[in-house]
Amino acid sequence: MIRANPITSWNDAESMATVAKTAYVDPAATVIGDVRIGERVYIGPGASVRADEATPIIIGDESNVQDGAVFHGLEGTSIKLGRRVSIAHGAVVHGPLVVGDGSFVGFNAVVHASTLGNKCFVGHLALVVGVTLPDGSFVPPGSVVDSQEKADKLGPVPESLKGFNDEVVKVNTEFAEVYLLMDKGCKTPLI
Repeated sequence: MIRANPITSWNDAESMATVAKTAYVDPAATVIGDVRIGERVYIGPGASVRADEATPIIIGDESNVQDGAVFHGLEGTSIKLGRRVSIAHGAVVHGPLVVGDGSFVGFNAVVHASTLGNKCFVGHLALVVGVTLPDGSFVPPGSVVDSQEKADKLGPVPESLKGFNDEVVKVNTEFAEVYLLMDKGCKTPLI
């Protein structure tokens, strides 16, 4: 693990991110505070991962935080992403929050003060607030899930989407590998 992006106004050593050597954090991303980034993680340009209130923020192995995603949270809370989680472009992830292994959060979706089980799928432009989603829950695009009653009525992820997150994870872990090589001066094509 390496340390990155110290907050020079804080004296606490834990105010710096911990980034696995196999993870890639784009130079145009912002990572502040006690953020723990696992192996083969990809953090895209414009992503903002701020553990200045919610702390720590833990991003599990082989997860990805795509362009323009925002991570933040209420003071005294934390955010934890399991392994192989995808947070798509423009999503807002606000703590307190736990996202289980293999879950997907779509473009411009908002998840806040919730617990998502393993292999959940939150569709694009959805809002999930203050609920617990059981493993394999599907939040259709544009849905508002703001009560446990609504969460309990969600169906399973459709067969047509069950492999979607695996493909997203595959592409983004490849991005992490290739961009790290390019940072080291290798002229590897993006194939």
